[in-house]
Amino acid sequence: METAIKTVQILGIPFYNDSLETALQIAHHDGGLFLAPSGPGLAELGNNPYYDRALQEADINLIDSGYLALLWKKRTGETLQRHSGLKFIQALIDTPSFKKNTRQLWVMPDQAHSDATKNYLSKQQIQLDDEHFYLAPYYTDFPIEDQALLDTIREQRPDYVILNIAGGKQEVLGHWLRTQLDYSPTILCIGAAIAFLTGKQARIPKWADRIYIGWLLRILTNPKTFLPRYWSARKLRKLLNHHCETSA
Repeated sequence: METAIKTVQILGIPFYNDSLETALQIAHHDGGLFLAPSGPGLAELGNNPYYDRALQEADINLIDSGYLALLWKKRTGETLQRHSGLKFIQALIDTPSFKKNTRQLWVMPDQAHSDATKNYLSKQQIQLDDEHFYLAPYYTDFPIEDQALLDTIREQRPDYVILNIAGGKQEVLGHWLRTQLDYSPTILCIGAAIAFLTGKQARIPKWADRIYIGWLLRILTNPKTFLPRYWSARKLRKLLNHHCETSA
C-alpha cells in the first residue's frame, strides 16, 4: 500500500512537505523517483521540458533549496519542511535496513568519486563490490538516456538506484529509467550530496545545512565553479513572483 504524503504546489511542482521519517518509509517500502532539485535548477524551470516533466511527475520532490524555502516563507508565511539531499542520504545510510540491504547501485561521475563513496560506505558498515557502482558517461544531449545503465539495472534489479551526477541531467535520467523498468526501485537523485560526506567536495556540517548556508561553503571552497551557479539562482525569486501573480 502506498504511503499517503503531504505536498505543496510551488511553480507547478508538487514538493514534498512531510516528515523525514515518512520519506524514508516510502523509500524503503514503496520505491519511486526521489528528486532534490537545487535552487539554480529550479531557476531554469521552463527552459528544458525534459527537466520540467521529471519534476512534475516525480514521486517525491524534496525541498533541497533553502532559498526556495525562504522565498516561500516570505511570500506566504508558511514554513516548509525542508529536507536537503544531504540530510536525506545521511538519514538513509544510517537506517539499519539500508545497511543490511546490499541491493544497491550507485551511479557515479568518475572512478575517483566511486572509490571515495565505496570507502565511505564501508566505514558505515555497508560493504559493496565494484558491481554495485556504475561509472556514468558524460551526458550531453537531451533527452538523457543510458541503455547500458538500464541493462545493468534490469540484470541486477537493485532496490536502490542512487544517481550522483550533475543536476539538471540526473533528474531527466532518473525519470527515463522509471518509465523503462518493470518494477519500482527507489531511484534517488542526490547529485553531489554523497561527495560532501566522502570529502570529494566541501564538507557541510549538519548545522550549516540546517541554516541554509551549504551553498556558501561550496562557494568558499571553489568560487570559480559555484559562484556563477548560485548567482544564477537569483532568478528563482522573479520566477516565483511571476507564477504567484499569474495564478492569483
